[in-house]
Amino acid sequence: MRKTSLTLLASLFSIILVVISCSKESTPPADPCASKTLVLDAVLTATSGGSTTNGVITATATGSTGFTYSINNGTFQPTGVFNNLAAATYSVIAKDSDGCTVSKSFTITASACPTITITAATVNTTAPGTSDGSITATAAGSTGFTYSKDGTTFQATGVFNNLAAGNYNITAKDVNGCTATQSFVVSSAACPSITVTGTATTTSGPAASNGSVTATATGGVAPYTYSVNGGAFQSSNLFANLAAGAYTIAAKDANGCLGASGAINVTSAPCPTITLSTAVVGTDKCANNTGSITVTASGSTGITYNINNGAYQSSNIFNALASGNYTVGVKDANGCVNSSSATVNIGPAGPNFTNVKAVLAANCVACHGGSSPQNGINFTDDCTIVAQAARIKSRAVDANPSVMPPTGAISNSDKQKIVDWINAGAKYSN
Repeated sequence: MRKTSLTLLASLFSIILVVISCSKESTPPADPCASKTLVLDAVLTATSGGSTTNGVITATATGSTGFTYSINNGTFQPTGVFNNLAAATYSVIAKDSDGCTVSKSFTITASACPTITITAATVNTTAPGTSDGSITATAAGSTGFTYSKDGTTFQATGVFNNLAAGNYNITAKDVNGCTATQSFVVSSAACPSITVTGTATTTSGPAASNGSVTATATGGVAPYTYSVNGGAFQSSNLFANLAAGAYTIAAKDANGCLGASGAINVTSAPCPTITLSTAVVGTDKCANNTGSITVTASGSTGITYNINNGAYQSSNIFNALASGNYTVGVKDANGCVNSSSATVNIGPAGPNFTNVKAVLAANCVACHGGSSPQNGINFTDDCTIVAQAARIKSRAVDANPSVMPPTGAISNSDKQKIVDWINAGAKYSN
């Protein structure tokens, strides 16, 4: 009976625990923020203007206690005062001791910039190309000015030295970053008159390039640089290796001022008298283009030769010439020239050829002559004889018995004449 009673008590206790447990789960905890009305406000202090960051937000929250404050989702702090702010819109959050929050946006404005004016004293450059001008700028209308001539790099004073001629935009910036810009002009003083003269030396001949011009400049600021005929400037006033002709020398002084000479003439020394003579060898009647001209020149040095206005050559001999008239020229080392005419004629018949022609006339022309020569070979024609040299030797000298002439072999003396001519070259001129 006692055991049963204990069992019933245990069961009852379990039921009570279950009931208690179910009762806690079904009742949600109270929201501590639900009954609160939180209000956030602030006192705003504008920046002093320009690019300054001295704006202030002083935020105050009401409707609860234990507030901390955050700006733009930053770390919470115990006060609502936010300093060193630029002009912009900010989001402020207030959070009480229960974690309840209220947020609001506030805009910091910038005070209007003052009207800043800039005046300047300018000093012009002493000459074109120099960089000795200056600008001394002064700003008014605010305080704490710095100055810049490129809008980026600022300096404590408004003095800008070492300026070339040109336009400059000077910017003044006050202590609050407010700016103004004014344009100023640095001009250039006029250049002095620069006089340029030159002394020329002659070349050794019309084609020589060994003349020179030495220039002198006055009226500007030394040192000078010099240019000839629009070329590059150089420090030396001497221009060497010049051919005969007209030259203009320009001079530029230390300040970039220019002057120029008139035409300075480099002349050529007179040419010597070059004499020439020719020795002509006539061309072969039956082998044209075998003539030659040999030129002999005197009166100068470094002679070269040409024919019919062709290219000059070092050799004074012109070979392989046909019959005709020619002009031969000579030129010395300085380009001095002379010329002469020469005629290449057809040379006379050689003694060997004359002997052979006589042998043929005595023995062969009866058949190989007239209007219808045998086999079309006419031995009264000089060049036919030359063309048939091998045939003549073969038939009149080498054949045994002799084939030519048909009347019988020629004498040994006549055969030797043919052999001598063949050995000499079998030409008309041999």
